Amino acid sequence: MDKVLDVLLDAVIDTLKIVPILLLVYFLIEFLEYKNIMQFEKSKTLKGKASPIFGSLFGSLPQCGFSVISTDLYTKGFISIGALMSVYIATSDEALPIMISNPDGWLPLLLLILCKIILGIVVGYLAILIYPKIFKTKNIHLKVENQEHKHENVVETNKVLEDSNIDIREDEHIDEIKHEHIGCCKHVIADNKFDWKHPLLHCLKIALFILIVNLIFGAIIAWIGEDKLTDFLSQSSVLQPILAILIGLIPNCASSVVITELYLLGGLSFGSILAGLSVNAGLGLMILFKQDKNIKEIVFILSMLIIPSLIAGYALHFIPMPF
Repeated sequence: MDKVLDVLLDAVIDTLKIVPILLLVYFLIEFLEYKNIMQFEKSKTLKGKASPIFGSLFGSLPQCGFSVISTDLYTKGFISIGALMSVYIATSDEALPIMISNPDGWLPLLLLILCKIILGIVVGYLAILIYPKIFKTKNIHLKVENQEHKHENVVETNKVLEDSNIDIREDEHIDEIKHEHIGCCKHVIADNKFDWKHPLLHCLKIALFILIVNLIFGAIIAWIGEDKLTDFLSQSSVLQPILAILIGLIPNCASSVVITELYLLGGLSFGSILAGLSVNAGLGLMILFKQDKNIKEIVFILSMLIIPSLIAGYALHFIPMPF
């Protein structure tokens, strides 16, 4: 009974230590989303030749919301395939706030972010190079769909205004149409309202994930011992990047929590956490599966996620790190 209480107390204390940092980071990210995300669809930075570079920089911000929003914009034809892939690869989801809260996590975190930005840029340009050879008519279809979508919006807006007996020329208040996007946790990001509730709810949700993971790992360590756990993971060292990728592909914030906690416990190598977090696009993949009905394109995107992440993971897996 004493051992159970110790595990519970340690898990709660470790989780509470992280909560202030989580809250600060999520309010900052919410502010960045609120200030910048509405400019994405008007910007050429995520459509042109430099889109993988900008995609990696945007994706390096620790928030699954950017992968969700990028997927939403991609399926509507507003950003390039290179930008989408670079955002997917570069995003670190919940790893940053968790590693910041750990005194030994700063140096590996900086290296992790740098590696993921570089990998995101490389994969983004590879996607731009390979994509047209496989999907020769995709860009044409996107342009047609965008034009049809705009036409439908104009017709629908005019119909609503006619039904409401509103004269567009005389009403000075109708000068813009409200834009909305779906962010992480499926919350709506509006262009005229800062959602202060979402950072609180997201912080509580991730704190709950961390508490559960801490309880599970605490119970395992108490049951079999930390030395035996690390020995087991060390013995299966060759499979660590594959294990991390399988966990990372789970479309949930909890998967990045598990990968990060395993790394901080010494159960995963640096190459493994790089591989696992590089495929961890969070809810972005779920939005992709829902909105993109082209199975061949989905397979292409998953392949561009998994294969380079696996190669990069194994490339760094056996290299000793100075931390």
